[in-house]
Amino acid sequence: MKEDSDHIDRRRHERSYLQNLVVGVLNSEEPLIIGTVPDISHGGVKCTYNALKMAPDESPFHSIDLIADGQYLSDIPCKCVWDVKVETESYSKVTALRQCGIEFGDLTPNQAFLLRSFVNRCASMGIGTDSEVQAHYS
Repeated sequence: MKEDSDHIDRRRHERSYLQNLVVGVLNSEEPLIIGTVPDISHGGVKCTYNALKMAPDESPFHSIDLIADGQYLSDIPCKCVWDVKVETESYSKVTALRQCGIEFGDLTPNQAFLLRSFVNRCASMGIGTDSEVQAHYS
């Protein structure tokens, strides 16, 4: 995916790039969207998913469930802050690969605690942060 050269990263929390599988389930009033999470922070996640090209108007989702290595968080309030098509060489005429940026919403103290624990556990499983990844490739 090509990055916009004018893009400014406004994250308040450093993200961790995930090497192990983390599944994100986006919840709305309509059928769920299930995708993979390539990076996570205390403020949100990036989610990669297949979207049906012939799907009717999408209803916005209101929460996300996160699943990784036997740990499960459900109904974390969130909103989509960006959504883009990922350029692939797929010949599928039925689905399109997309990525979206998810920002977590107002969390209860219990949700905030569980989310911090989830992110810290993911970060301790051999995952790199922005600065660690940049240092590795420099």
